[in-house]
Amino acid sequence: MADNSALYGLLGALGGASAAGLAAVYGPLRLHRRQAEQKASEEQARQSETEIARLLKMRTTGRAWIDALERFVQDLQTQHPVDVNRFDEITDHVIREATEAGHALAHNGLWLGSQDTPPHGTPRPDTADGSFSELLGHLREATREVRADVLRCSSHRESTARSEVLEALERVRAARAQLNAALLDQIDQINGGHTRRL
Repeated sequence: MADNSALYGLLGALGGASAAGLAAVYGPLRLHRRQAEQKASEEQARQSETEIARLLKMRTTGRAWIDALERFVQDLQTQHPVDVNRFDEITDHVIREATEAGHALAHNGLWLGSQDTPPHGTPRPDTADGSFSELLGHLREATREVRADVLRCSSHRESTARSEVLEALERVRAARAQLNAALLDQIDQINGGHTRRL
């Protein structure tokens, strides 16, 4: 009986040592795995936020460019004098910001086609694809048209926007609406389809 007690004691001690050994190895492994999963999850969330910020930047810079052109057209229509140097300064700034935002979209895996309006690229097909390059082409075209009116009005002292300018702005608005839909779809994909639209 004493031998059995000693044997049970030995087995208990060996079992306890084995359990302690497994806990000493398995516990830190589980903790490390949990920490690695949390770190990966945080990195994914950070990348998603960065991608969304780039997409939103594209939306806001496109809007700023359109707003600048529309303000100049309003000034022309109300016969408010427009300085061509001021026009160039403002449009150069918004063009630079929009171009940088567009290039940053490549980080999101959105490759920007080279289609653009002449003289910067090849003429676009009649079908609108909602791409950044399409919007950029329309914005450049509208900028050239508005600038031509600014120059015409400053040299002839007549202030009005030609119908070509208004049509160019309409094409910009349509292209921007298509691009915005594509950007919002991309944001929705990044959010796993959980984006709520108000």
